[in-house]
Amino acid sequence: MQRFDNFYADGRWHPAQGDEITLYNPTTEEPSAAVRFATVNQVRLATAAAAAALPAWSARPMGERAAILAAAGEALVAQADELARTLSAEVGTPIAQSRRLHVQTAIHTLLQAPRWAQQQQPQEGPGRTLVEQIPIGVAACVTPWNYPLYLAATKIVPALLSGASVVLKPSELAPASIAALVGAFERARLPPGVLNVVFGGAATGEALIRDRQVEVISFTGSTAVGRQIAAIGGGLLKKVSLELGGKSPSVVLPDAALARAVSGTLQKAFQNAGQTCTASSRLLVPQAQFSEACELAAAGARALRSGDPLDPQTELGPLISAAQRSRAMQLIATAVQQGAHLLAGGAGAPRPARGYFVPPTVFATADPALEIVQTEAFAPVLVIMAYRGLDHAVELANATPFGLSAAVWSADEAQAMAVARRVRAGSVSINGAHTHPDAPFGGFGASGLGRERGPLALEEFRATRSLHRDSGQRPPSDGPARAG
Repeated sequence: MQRFDNFYADGRWHPAQGDEITLYNPTTEEPSAAVRFATVNQVRLATAAAAAALPAWSARPMGERAAILAAAGEALVAQADELARTLSAEVGTPIAQSRRLHVQTAIHTLLQAPRWAQQQQPQEGPGRTLVEQIPIGVAACVTPWNYPLYLAATKIVPALLSGASVVLKPSELAPASIAALVGAFERARLPPGVLNVVFGGAATGEALIRDRQVEVISFTGSTAVGRQIAAIGGGLLKKVSLELGGKSPSVVLPDAALARAVSGTLQKAFQNAGQTCTASSRLLVPQAQFSEACELAAAGARALRSGDPLDPQTELGPLISAAQRSRAMQLIATAVQQGAHLLAGGAGAPRPARGYFVPPTVFATADPALEIVQTEAFAPVLVIMAYRGLDHAVELANATPFGLSAAVWSADEAQAMAVARRVRAGSVSINGAHTHPDAPFGGFGASGLGRERGPLALEEFRATRSLHRDSGQRPPSDGPARAG
């Protein structure tokens, strides 16, 4: 059994002294690792290390910072296969998805740092004013367990590239890939204190975001926790970026290739066992095609092969924990009780005898108020609804508190784009287009605040500064007088 007994600060691992938890392999349900939490005082040591490293790191040319990030990416390339196997064992993701969705995306993000750096230039403002983007300060980055390596990279890369130093609090349920990421940064010769890592639960996270050394908070996780972090950050006047939940609609227009649209929606709904904030968990189809869509979706779900994530033939792995499985099965039971029509899966469907598996489940309903329609399942669960016209389709698509992602399917791309612009989502896929990893990503409403990915993500860790140089001419005004 692996042990993760340390926290990482000032360039080295130190013994953690907080509570210890046992992790279980999601496929075998056997103990797999022990994780010891950092204490509040040890969180302070990590933030102090980040604060001490900040001046020298932010003063380095951005090109040098980018080169270190890219070198860390190259270090991960050498262990990509091992990392994929680690993530499949730790999270339960089928090995092919681990390689593509977890490891390759993280490596890509690190390797893109030099290109992103080239796009960052000071701007000439009015007169002889020079407008600069500077790091706000120490960043607290809090990441979840569903894509532990990739989501850590999506925060660390723009933060470090901007010149900020980082204290990362990854999920306590997925420590192994984070330890590998730290090793990659060590091989890339990242200066001590620039990246620090503390493992822990809610108390560790709260200690980190409340710490006086922290000035920026970047969080990915549930909407409920995001609201708590927003309240704390607002009260302390810290900049907060939140990437939260979703209940993403997949809107099939009448002229779309129905079989392709249903297949594409199933793939997005069930990848990573549905443990994805962008999962296409609501399929909206024309009333005339409702029955056919239900048949296609049910058959597709029943055909999926559940099993060992390390088996290349496996298409659906387990959820990460017994608690997650219990929550998902309760949501399925509630849907049945509330009158949703079960088309495939559910409590009585076959599943492996061991492991935290949830059968791929499909519901149909006409009631947009049901919990299964409004609540993020974070499990392989799809709900199908019929619409009466395009206005009704858009109404249903926008009928949840979330606004993270969506999909639109049509033979007419112009019509699909027109509908996509009416859907309240930060990212919309047209006809199954893959989301580009460098495109801005984030949502509206209960899906969060701010944007991640690509060069724009640096803005979450920076502030604007104006440097006013004497032009020898008097400006129209020095601005309004301010009471002090």
